[in-house]
Amino acid sequence: MFFLRYLCVTLLCSIPIVVVLPAHADDEPEAEKPRVWTSADGRKLTGTLEEKGEDWVKLQIKGKVYTLKLEKLSKEDQNYLKTHKIRKPLQIRTELKSYKDNDLEQTVMTLDVEFTNMEENSELYLLVVWISKKKSDQSSGSVSIKEKLECFYDRDGVYSHEASFFDNKNGDDFRGWAIRVMDMKGKVLTERASSAGYLRYLKTVITRRAPVPPEEDE
Repeated sequence: MFFLRYLCVTLLCSIPIVVVLPAHADDEPEAEKPRVWTSADGRKLTGTLEEKGEDWVKLQIKGKVYTLKLEKLSKEDQNYLKTHKIRKPLQIRTELKSYKDNDLEQTVMTLDVEFTNMEENSELYLLVVWISKKKSDQSSGSVSIKEKLECFYDRDGVYSHEASFFDNKNGDDFRGWAIRVMDMKGKVLTERASSAGYLRYLKTVITRRAPVPPEEDE
């Protein structure tokens, strides 16, 4: 049965669409800043921490990255590196896939959203809006929201979100997608869509679980 069902599934997209979506600069976690480091023999240098290991560290100095043994740094800097966690900007990556299920006469769209560099003990709210047009409606203004998904994620990972579009005459055609990512303080980190014109649907969709910014004291 599984084999027969597998034969009924026809891939539509052999090359997925991949877009890297950095969060807004004003709202993303603060990245590493240049710091004054001291060598074991007392010399000073200014560099930005890139990576670190058990006995090594990578510093960016004047645009170039250098790998240094920890023993080359002062004891104070070595102790600093033992407890310091490298801060990197939040990155959001999307990948759109689709396949045609001839058995159920539908096209299934999958939007993978990948979060990288999430802060520890933090959580993000994701709103996904699918946009479609009824096959039976020939008017130009018939594009609308098919459905929405509201999700919360607390760690780095790739998360899949699906929507089905039926291929019969009473079904609907896929038109696009839009997403909004917020932190738990209600700040919008990014809004993106498959087409810039579809961002407007993020303003009209009714949400029930979105974080609300705290009221400012008057």
